[in-house]
Amino acid sequence: MYTCSACQQKVEGGLVEFKDHTEQHIIDLIKHDHPHWQEADGLCPKCYEYYKAEITGSVFKDATCVIRRRKIDKFIEKVKGVFRK
Repeated sequence: MYTCSACQQKVEGGLVEFKDHTEQHIIDLIKHDHPHWQEADGLCPKCYEYYKAEITGSVFKDATCVIRRRKIDKFIEKVKGVFRK
């Protein structure tokens, strides 16, 4: 049993290993959401499937666009927060 470094849940089983180009995009998204995460930290299968679905199910064509969209969304939320006060 170990604690997934992304979702902080205790899980049984092995770590997910990253192997191909698509998985590099998944790694990029995980690092965007969890800046201190390292590949050696591992990832539970549930988190892996979440990030994989985000890449393959996204209307965006690549991780760079997804990351750009996330940054825009975070910026918009910050601006909205200023006006809510």
